[in-house]
Amino acid sequence: MNELEAQAREMLQALLSVPFESCASITRKFYGLPITPGLYAVRHREHGLLYLGKTKKLRDRFRGGHKACTWSWLDDHDHRNIAVSFVPLTMMDVLKLGDELEGILIHATQPPYNARYPSRD
Repeated sequence: MNELEAQAREMLQALLSVPFESCASITRKFYGLPITPGLYAVRHREHGLLYLGKTKKLRDRFRGGHKACTWSWLDDHDHRNIAVSFVPLTMMDVLKLGDELEGILIHATQPPYNARYPSRD
């Protein structure tokens, strides 16, 4: 396991270890999310991880619409059972490591709402 994979595992553990009740709720304005860069996990209270992603501005990412919210609605999930956990990143991390780190996480967990899983060489 290389250093980036170890970092990815730590972040995944941090994302998934947050108790559901402590995650940011799905609301119209998403005030529970910071305006900082970060990795995030859209989670269901019972079904677990639905989507993983990274963004430069967490709150803005959801305010503009997010397919995980739409897909959970289409799957008839109650919005009170959907929440977002996040791990803050520096902008340098997002720019330097973001795509590779996100790819490792998505490949390892294969969340159902991530449309495609990056291949790992």
